[in-house]
Amino acid sequence: MARVRLRDVAERAGVSVGSASQAFGRPELVSEAVRRKVLEAAEALGYPGPDPVARRLRTGRAGAIGLIFAERLGYQFTDPTAPAFLRGIARGMEEAPTGLLLVPDSRYREEAARTVREAAVDGFIFYSTPRNDPRIEAALARRLPIVTVDQPRGAETPFVGIDDRGAARSAAEHLRELGHERVGVLSFVTTLDPGAELQLDLTDERLAGYEEGLGRAWNPELIRIVRPNAPEPAREATLELLRLPEPPTAILAMSDILAIGALEAAAELGVAVPAELSVVGFDDGPAAEHATPPLTTVAQPNEEKGRLAAGWLMEDIERGSGPARRREEILPTELVVRDSTAPPRGS
Repeated sequence: MARVRLRDVAERAGVSVGSASQAFGRPELVSEAVRRKVLEAAEALGYPGPDPVARRLRTGRAGAIGLIFAERLGYQFTDPTAPAFLRGIARGMEEAPTGLLLVPDSRYREEAARTVREAAVDGFIFYSTPRNDPRIEAALARRLPIVTVDQPRGAETPFVGIDDRGAARSAAEHLRELGHERVGVLSFVTTLDPGAELQLDLTDERLAGYEEGLGRAWNPELIRIVRPNAPEPAREATLELLRLPEPPTAILAMSDILAIGALEAAAELGVAVPAELSVVGFDDGPAAEHATPPLTTVAQPNEEKGRLAAGWLMEDIERGSGPARRREEILPTELVVRDSTAPPRGS
């Protein structure tokens, strides 16, 4: 069968090619009666709609944005904070008929960078991406609108994030004020590769905040690097800490998920929380309030991060050519104190 073209649809509907095109791409410019005739003709002829490649050539737009993030694709469907961030992106994009292309990390990083170079998108969001990632270099080289969320810090793009150091410091100060002197830390990795090239600024900032907040109680020997961000490796790391001759009386975790793993380890060893062990998380995701006991944690506005980033990106795409406005938004955080923290026994 010959390929059905837009002019075939227009002829069957009895309208001009321009009107038929508007019925698909700009329906607000034609009457409802015209639009209905065009859609009925398209259905009768088996016409799927305008060719997206032709549309891109005509408008100069791909009709999609790319989301570059630090982890593998499967992680984005298991991390409890990711849905809130993606909800925010959806809110920021809701006024524009735009799609979303996910560009995850890969151990084949040059292949991932090639995906970025070839992606049919109008702009990118960097979401918690490591410094020196080849995907970032590939995206920057395309000179498209870009917004960075969380990391890398210092990128020459608009930036949305939180004061990770200050937020972590508030969590550590809470434990010091309760009287804890031996505090373990469940940390994210500081780099994603053995050569230490793909650095995670966020981890360094939170470690610095914990150190500032704990003061003389800071003990690097009680830090455990946990990867991936999941309960099981956090449980194993906490078991190791709690089996020390002098175990910590409190634990700072860089995510609620790691904190949940710490709670599981305490339950396994019969260590009462918070009577014998205090635990503080980070994120205030859905799991925090429903943990046993409910988790003291740092609340951060993940959905608002996504909304702002997508909204800014849409604005810069609409502006067209020219450099993006250099702007930064540091969103507030809050230490939410629940039942997983208390003074150490005997204090």
